[in-house]
Amino acid sequence: MKAQEVEFQGLTKIFSGPEGEQVVAVDNIDLKIEAGQMVTLLGTSGFCKTTTLRMLAGFELPTAGRILLGGRDISNVAPNDRNTAMVFQSYALFPHMTVEENIAYGLRFRRVSKAESRQRVAKIMELVGLEGFGRRQPGQLSGGQQQRVALARALVVEPQVLLFDEPLSNLDAKLREQMREEIRKVQQGLNITALYVTHDQVEAMALSDQIVIMNKGRIEQVGSPAEIYMRPASRFVADFIGKVNFLPAEVQALVNQQADVKVYGTTISVPQVENVKVGSATLVCRPEALYLAERGVPGRILRATYLGSWAEYEVALGNKQSVIIIESNPKPGLMRRNGEEVFVNFHADSLHLLPA
Repeated sequence: MKAQEVEFQGLTKIFSGPEGEQVVAVDNIDLKIEAGQMVTLLGTSGFCKTTTLRMLAGFELPTAGRILLGGRDISNVAPNDRNTAMVFQSYALFPHMTVEENIAYGLRFRRVSKAESRQRVAKIMELVGLEGFGRRQPGQLSGGQQQRVALARALVVEPQVLLFDEPLSNLDAKLREQMREEIRKVQQGLNITALYVTHDQVEAMALSDQIVIMNKGRIEQVGSPAEIYMRPASRFVADFIGKVNFLPAEVQALVNQQADVKVYGTTISVPQVENVKVGSATLVCRPEALYLAERGVPGRILRATYLGSWAEYEVALGNKQSVIIIESNPKPGLMRRNGEEVFVNFHADSLHLLPA
């Protein structure tokens, strides 16, 4: 399998609504997926993410724009001529076929000899941990095993691009975590380009080389998990990924991409500042960027929750706003109490500024 680059150029999809109105599902997006990368589409509920995936697979045709695979325009190419493969949310296995027959199904349409088909099926089954299950039927397998069959069936045809449509949403939390690690391991081991659709933020962070945040059919930001989390391009992105606090701030001075910022009477130096001017701004504070200290912004604890490896505090600042603070490795006997007066301070390197 040779990894191929994927590119969307002005990709647009418009559907007709029930009363004839136009519904824009994908709105003029440009995106390049480098060969061998795992890229995740993440965004609000709706059909923009899955529709984008289906257009790449050939199940939907674009209203406008182009889809390039390895530099070749495949916008109007039939699905079976695109050399892509999809792993579905529902697994879509044939219940009357054995595991081996399910995995080999796609090879029947690619003129692969029976001998080569047996070799490829055996190799893929070993890769995804299904050795010894070849003669079983899907109904005799667990959910995780069925998902492995679906993954093996997609991989055995040696696609240039592997597509995932929320493949782990039907699994319980522990199995979902295990399967996402295995999917990532297989994808990296084969160096295959992959586009993954999910609504699970943790899944996107754990799997991706790049995350594409989508909102109402448009791309809000493309970046690595760390960039998306620590340097969100907009309030929407910051609010969509993980927990976050937004604090009103006043930028007093800007020197060499560092800002002196006043927040609730306390001045902080925030590094790596971009696209912000002197004046009003919004300070983006992840819960772990705040901590309880001996001095800082006065506050009062509204809620203290012990969660094992971390504690979560909700703290009121000046009776105007509350913030969430996460404290790692808390000692149960030293937990702060509801109603306790405290001071809140900032880890400046973990802060981010947005225009007001």
